[in-house]
Amino acid sequence: MERRTLIGGLLLSSGIVGVRYPVAARGWRDSEANEEAMWRLQNAHEFFPAAEFERPADLLYQLGIVSQLALTACLVATGWSDEDCRSNVGQDVGKAFFLANAGGLQFHSESFARLMPLLSPYGRWRPPAAVAWRELGTIDTNEVRLTVSRLLAAVRSHLADADAKGARQ
Repeated sequence: MERRTLIGGLLLSSGIVGVRYPVAARGWRDSEANEEAMWRLQNAHEFFPAAEFERPADLLYQLGIVSQLALTACLVATGWSDEDCRSNVGQDVGKAFFLANAGGLQFHSESFARLMPLLSPYGRWRPPAAVAWRELGTIDTNEVRLTVSRLLAAVRSHLADADAKGARQ
């Protein structure tokens, strides 16, 4: 994990650095927000790479999109708008991860922590990738896919639990 991602996440989660949360994010969930969150998660599943890639950068670009959609689904479920996600998170998968965990997502993975610096910002992998290939090192594509699929499962579980809690209240 990149040092600034770790420090930024620690500052965000401790409340030392504030992030403007929409009014709706203060514990209130509605069915429309949950529907949009599930729509984002479905899009994340559809972007999940099904085939092998010639270039590792293509895989990282696609998995960055998948991770970002899944993590921002958690934020949308708490009342964030698409514009809130775009302006406050952008393509920073690490920031989305820390905000989603602060909002109740319980996903702790050493493998994802190692992957986050490669995915943030994922736009740098967009063809033609201008990043030196040495930065990639050796990537186990099976492990990377498994890690992101576990993230998708955790987000789906989180959204289902939140929807069930909202229905009971």
